[in-house]
Amino acid sequence: MKKKTNNTATGSFQAPKVNVSIQISEAQFQKLSRLVYSLCGIKLGPEKKDLLKARLAKRFRAVGCQDVGEYMRLLQEDTDGSELVCFLDCITTNKTDFFREPQHFSFLAEQVLPRLDKLCRRGEPLRIWSAACSTGEEPYTIAMVLLENRHTWADRGAKILASDISTRVLAHAQQAVYSMDRVEGIPRHMLTRYFQRGQRRWAGYVRLKKEVRELVSFRRINLMDNFRFSNPFHVIFCRNVMIYFDKETRERLVGKFCEVLCPRGYLLVGHSESLTGIDHKLKFVRPAVYRKEV
Repeated sequence: MKKKTNNTATGSFQAPKVNVSIQISEAQFQKLSRLVYSLCGIKLGPEKKDLLKARLAKRFRAVGCQDVGEYMRLLQEDTDGSELVCFLDCITTNKTDFFREPQHFSFLAEQVLPRLDKLCRRGEPLRIWSAACSTGEEPYTIAMVLLENRHTWADRGAKILASDISTRVLAHAQQAVYSMDRVEGIPRHMLTRYFQRGQRRWAGYVRLKKEVRELVSFRRINLMDNFRFSNPFHVIFCRNVMIYFDKETRERLVGKFCEVLCPRGYLLVGHSESLTGIDHKLKFVRPAVYRKEV
């Protein structure tokens, strides 16, 4: 593994040193809140003002801004959208773990994979979408589950698409490098089978092996945009994302997921989430698991 100076796996980042004391007026907060909602569907209530100030301070140091007004002008003059992407990178929360909410991976291994003949057409590869993949732990966990059950899909093949709105976390995910504390909960036999230990400068880190990485492709997707794919998915993971959305946004997103799910395909949401109270065309299977009817 080649070590870089500015590496998301190590968390290092060199930025101009700027003394920033953030003050946000109510009008500025409301304007930024509306911008965030329009870009990614996240509602920032008044209780998030201090969080926004803390996140913006980091971005100010990176671009050399001294106050909110100056940064808002920078966003307004951002003709290519690059600073808007960086703005979203700094304010979005990206918390994830390997095998987080393990019931979903048990469901995949025990209920979905043994019945692929009923879910996929003859000779059709299994297609899974990790729709908010963050730093990659979720799609790589899916890949390991698939490899542990390779006999169920080997004849047809399998593909995992991993997407996120944040370019920063996607860069981390594509490297597939994690500190040892991030993989402590992984069963030992899987840790040995699917991870490579770093040496010398990379001591204390591991990297997913090639057979795991090859199952996953990465792509930046904003779930608020209209997305189209050449083929529908058999399983979509979108977990612990919709808790940040209002009812209207959740309803619209679930409708879009339904459009890109194949008949009998599954949508898996976080266990703290529910589709109760919104209009949708999916059938409840078990908590946090829904299926598209034929």
